[in-house]
Amino acid sequence: MNLRQLQKNWEGFARTDPFWAICTDSARHGSKWIPEEFFATGRQEIHTALEYLESLGLPPDKHSPALDFGCGVGRLTAALSEYFDECCGVDISPTMIQMAAKFHESNPRCRFLVNETSDLRQFNDRHFAFIYSSIVLQHIHENHVHSYLSEFIRVLKVGGILVFQIPDRDRTHWVQKIRNRLGLRRKVTRLLGRKSIHAYRMGMHCIPETKIRQFLSGQNVRIADVRLTNSTDGNFNGNLQFLDEEPQHGFISKQYCVVKTG
Repeated sequence: MNLRQLQKNWEGFARTDPFWAICTDSARHGSKWIPEEFFATGRQEIHTALEYLESLGLPPDKHSPALDFGCGVGRLTAALSEYFDECCGVDISPTMIQMAAKFHESNPRCRFLVNETSDLRQFNDRHFAFIYSSIVLQHIHENHVHSYLSEFIRVLKVGGILVFQIPDRDRTHWVQKIRNRLGLRRKVTRLLGRKSIHAYRMGMHCIPETKIRQFLSGQNVRIADVRLTNSTDGNFNGNLQFLDEEPQHGFISKQYCVVKTG
C-alpha cells in the first residue's frame, strides 16, 4: 500500500469514528468513546512509557522537544506535553491533524503537522530528545517503516531516546485469520457504510525482531531493550501493558527502546 492510499484510508476513519480507529475497543465502536476518557488513556500510556524508561535508567531530556509520530487526534501528544516543554504531533491524515489542533488549541506546548511523505523533512537533524510511536508503524508497509526509522534516527539528538512498537509476527491459525478479517470487515462496514468498504482498510504489517536489529545495526544507535506488549490486541483500549510471555494466538507486539549514540 502506497502512502496516498494509506492517507485515503485514515482520512476515511478520521471522518467517521476517529477515536475508535485509534483505540479499537469493540465496546466503544460507533462513536462511543467519551473524549475525556479517550484522552485519559493517553495520559496513562505515557505515564507507563516514562516509568518504563526510568526503570531502564534512561530518563529523556524533558526540556528538549518530543515527537509523537502518527499522532491522530493528539491522544499521546497532549499527554507528552505534561512532561515536555515542547511536543509535536505528526500524522498523514489532514482531518486528524485538524481535529488534534482543535482539541488542544489551548495547549501552548503542542503543535500538529501533516506529514504526507516517507521522510520528516520539516525537521532539522538532531532536533528531538524523545520520539514515541505507538500503534502506528503496524499499519505501514515495511519499506516505509525503514524510511521512517532512518528519519527518526536523523532527527534524534545524540543521547536521545526512540520508543516504537511494531508486530513481530502473527501466530493466528489460518482459519481464525479469515474469521478475524471478516469480523473487521463487518465492523468497518458498519462504520463506513457498505459502499465504502472497499475504499478503506486498516492493514496490519509485521517485521520480525531479527530484521529490526539488522536494519538498526551500524546506524549509530543501540537497542536498549525490547518488550512484549498488548498493543496489537484487537480490543486495545489504550491501556498499555508489558507482557511476560508471548500470547498463544494473534499478533506478537514488541516495543523497542533505542538510544542514539552518535
